[in-house]
Amino acid sequence: MQDEPRYVVGMDAHSRKLAISIWDWSDRFNARLLRNFKCVDIEAMIKTYERHVDTDSITIIESSTNSAYLKMKLNAAGYRAEIVRADIIAHKECKRKICDMTDAENLALAYIKGDIDEFVWAPSQKHEEYRDIMFAYRDTSKELTRLSNRIWSLCSRKGYKLPIRNNTNKTSTLRKMIIETKIEGFAKEQLEMLLEDFDRLLQRKTDLSRRIAEIVLSNPRMIRLMQLHGVNYKGAFALEAAVEDPNRFSTASKLSAYGGFSPIVNSSGEEEEYAKRKGGLKKPLDGEGRRDVKFFFTEAGQSVLTSCANSKLGKWGWKMINRGKSRNKVVCAIGRKLLTYSWHILRGDPTPNRHSEEFFKRKMQAFHQVIGAKRMHELGFGTRNQFAEVQAKLIYGNLPMTAPDSEENVVC
Repeated sequence: MQDEPRYVVGMDAHSRKLAISIWDWSDRFNARLLRNFKCVDIEAMIKTYERHVDTDSITIIESSTNSAYLKMKLNAAGYRAEIVRADIIAHKECKRKICDMTDAENLALAYIKGDIDEFVWAPSQKHEEYRDIMFAYRDTSKELTRLSNRIWSLCSRKGYKLPIRNNTNKTSTLRKMIIETKIEGFAKEQLEMLLEDFDRLLQRKTDLSRRIAEIVLSNPRMIRLMQLHGVNYKGAFALEAAVEDPNRFSTASKLSAYGGFSPIVNSSGEEEEYAKRKGGLKKPLDGEGRRDVKFFFTEAGQSVLTSCANSKLGKWGWKMINRGKSRNKVVCAIGRKLLTYSWHILRGDPTPNRHSEEFFKRKMQAFHQVIGAKRMHELGFGTRNQFAEVQAKLIYGNLPMTAPDSEENVVC
């Protein structure tokens, strides 16, 4: 545990200005306000720190879009900085007088009074870039879906034969349809513009997928995550980008909650006893957590039910569905289980409920195909079979085997 600093700085950060409040805490029983500053940019902030802030200090920054960047800049300049939740000072009585400088003072006082029990974790520069790549992939996928729906809607309104909803051959099918049906006027022009945008976004998504795959290829921990049923390279990448350090989650349940798989619990008095008799207190998911992780692990849950139905986890899921459970709830339950297994993998524990070695090899062969044979050769890897053999040996040769599940010749 770090020693308490002599000075405490509160910072309320916005895109156009920074409010800074410096307090002298050398007397632990009587903190004293030294000075307040307003800075217009980060360069001015660093100059202010060099002139007025000692390195024996801690800066408390309210969580915002640029707080992680400010923390990184202060750390690089030799100052300790920590991020706190935005609701730390929301309950203060002085919020009746709302201004940036008052918030900065209250952030410093909250630390001095011991009201801050934990800090917000900030990703490293490398994992911040991972997140940027994942957000770019997510946004491109959403734009592609919206554009696909617009194309589908236009064809439907004009009475054209609707193309199969397949990204791979949609544009070629539609261009063939334009020629065959002799589409004319603005509808033809509009459809061609939409198809050009669709091709551009599809290529962008493909490029991002390959970039993600190459990052996963260089990270053994991400490869290990792909041992799990339904977890592909994008799910492994999303989890690594979001978590980085698994030790910040003391239990698997905390990681599940962080990933958005924490159910609502609403109980009180007699209602609690009634709920227990009816099968428990669990309600729908609370909507919190990281949506990117939740998206990919919900997708993994769907994959387990469809492509890995003969696995232990798939059999459990179908058993719940046959008992009358909602499919969506079962998918979320499987996603939560996969996140629990991922917590063990990230910490280096033996992998529970993983694929058999032969099944994992087939998964690696499909992964090799995503990157492409030419690029894999440039990276120093051999054929699909050679690559799969090497990866399987690295993982399954060093870990104790669990009882393998019976699986079909499918790739999740």
